[in-house]
Amino acid sequence: MTQGQAAGAGEADRPRREPLVRRLVWLTVFRLVLVTVLLVGTAVVTGRREVDDLADTYPLYGLILTAYLGSLGVLQVLRRRAERAGWAAVVHVFLDVALAGGLVGMTGRSESVFVFLFVLAVIDGAILLGRRGAALGLVLTLGAYLVVVLGEPRPHALPAGTLWAHVAAMVATAALSGYLAEQLRSTGERLAARESDLANVTALHEAIVQSVTSGLLTVDAAGRVTFLNRAGERIAGLPLAAVRGRPAGEVLPGFSDAGRRGETAWTNARGEQVTLGFSRFPLTGHGGANFGRAVIFQDLTELRAMEAAVKRSERLADLGRVAAGLAHELRNPLASMAGSVELLSASEGLRQEDQRLMAIVTKEAARLEQLVARFLDYSRPAAPRLAEVDAAQLAGEVAEVFARDPAAARIALHRELQPLILRCDPDQLRQILWNLLVNAAQAIQSTGGAGAILLRCAPEPGGWGQVEVEDDGPGIAPADQAKLFTPFFTTKAGGTGLGLATIHRIVEAHGGTVTAAPAGPRGARFTVRLPAAPARPGPAADT
Repeated sequence: MTQGQAAGAGEADRPRREPLVRRLVWLTVFRLVLVTVLLVGTAVVTGRREVDDLADTYPLYGLILTAYLGSLGVLQVLRRRAERAGWAAVVHVFLDVALAGGLVGMTGRSESVFVFLFVLAVIDGAILLGRRGAALGLVLTLGAYLVVVLGEPRPHALPAGTLWAHVAAMVATAALSGYLAEQLRSTGERLAARESDLANVTALHEAIVQSVTSGLLTVDAAGRVTFLNRAGERIAGLPLAAVRGRPAGEVLPGFSDAGRRGETAWTNARGEQVTLGFSRFPLTGHGGANFGRAVIFQDLTELRAMEAAVKRSERLADLGRVAAGLAHELRNPLASMAGSVELLSASEGLRQEDQRLMAIVTKEAARLEQLVARFLDYSRPAAPRLAEVDAAQLAGEVAEVFARDPAAARIALHRELQPLILRCDPDQLRQILWNLLVNAAQAIQSTGGAGAILLRCAPEPGGWGQVEVEDDGPGIAPADQAKLFTPFFTTKAGGTGLGLATIHRIVEAHGGTVTAAPAGPRGARFTVRLPAAPARPGPAADT
C-alpha cells in the first residue's frame, strides 16, 4: 500500500476512530483521578505511621507511579498517533487489570476492599472494545484474580463460596456489559445513520432554498425575520445577518398588510425602484401548529419592462401599418391640392386677400407634406447598413455641425468622447445624434435659451457601447416618462412627436436600447446602447 493509499484509508477510518479516542481519553482521565485519590489516601495513612513502617508503602507508591506513567503514555499515543487507538485500548485494559491486581495483592488479597476494581476493568474493556473488550477484560481479570488470590500465603484455604461468587460476578459483568456495549454500538450506528440522513436532507434543503432564483423570507409567529435566502439578499440589497430578528415590515414594507398574492412597487436598500411579485403562506407543523409565515418574492422589473416594450412594439407595428397606408392616401390628394392652389395663385386679377390665403394654404401643404414624409420614415424605416463605425469621430463631426447651428448659439456643448467602435449604420447614427442634440437644445430654449449639453460616448463591458446626450433643461416629468418614445407624443409647441419614436425604431433595428432618465436635480439624459464591433487581434509578437 502506498503512502497516499494509507492516508486515504486513515481518513476513511476516522469516523469510527474518533468515538474510541474520546472514550479512551475519558476513561484514562477517570483512572488518573482514581489513582490520585489513592495517592492522597496513602499519603494521609502513611503520615500517621511510624517511620519504620513506611517501607511497606513503597510498592504501593511504585504501583501508583506506574499507573500515572501508563496513563500519560496512552494519552501521548492518542495525541500523536490517533490511528493506534485500538492498540491503546488493549493497553488500557491491561493497565486496569494490572492496577486492580496490584492493589488487591497489596491490600489483603481475597479480603481486599479493591476486588471491585476487577469488575471495573471488565466494564472498561466492554466500553472501549465492545464484546471483544469484555471478553479480553474477563480473561485477564480471571487470570490476575486467580494468581493473586490462589497465591495467598495463608494456611487456611479461601472459602469456595467467596471464590465462586467473585468469579460469577466477573463473568456476569462481562456478559452484561458486553451485551449493553453491543446494544449501545448498534444504537450509535443507527443514530449516526439517521444523523447522516438528516444532514443530507438538510444539505439538500439548503441547496434547494439557496439555489432558487426567487427570494424566500420566513418570519416567526411574532413577525420577526428568521431566514432570507441568497436571491432574497440580492433583491433586497441586505444580508441575512442584517435582517435576522427584525420585523418583516421593516425588510419588505407593505407585505404584512397585503393579500396572499400580489405585486407591489418597492425601493430596496440600494435605492433601486423594483417591481416585486410575491406570495405569502403560513408555516404549519404537525397538528396545525403555527410556526410563522413565509414570503416568496421575485423581481419583476425587467419582465414588466419587457412586457411594456412588447405591447408598445405591437401598438407601433399596428400604427405603422395604418400610417403607411394613410400616408400614401394623403400624399396623392395633397399633391393635387397643392398643385391646384399654385395654379390658382398664378392667375391674374386675384385680390391681395386671396393671394394671402393661397400662400397660407401652400405653406401648410408643404408642412403637411413634410409631416407625411417623416411619418413614412417612421412607419417604414430603412434597414440598417451595418459597418464598423468610429463613434467618437462621428459624434465629433455631428457636434461640430451642431455647434454652428443658430439653435445652439447660446448653448455650451461639452464633449467626452472615448475611443469606441460600434457595429451600426453610420447615417442612422448621425440621425440619432442630431435628433437628440436638437431635442436637448429645444428643451434648454424652453427655459430661456441658455444652458449646456454634454455629448458622451464610451465602451461598456460585455461587447456594448453607449452614446449619451445630457442637458440641463427642465427635465422629464414623471408622468411623461413612459410615453416619451410613443409616436405623436410631444411636450413642445409645434412638435410632431415622431423624433424620439423614430430614434427608438432605429435603435431597435440595431438590436440596441435607448433610455431616458433625469440628470441630477434638473435636466435629462438620453442613453443609446449599441453593439460594439468585435475586438481585432493585435499584431503578433516577434519571436
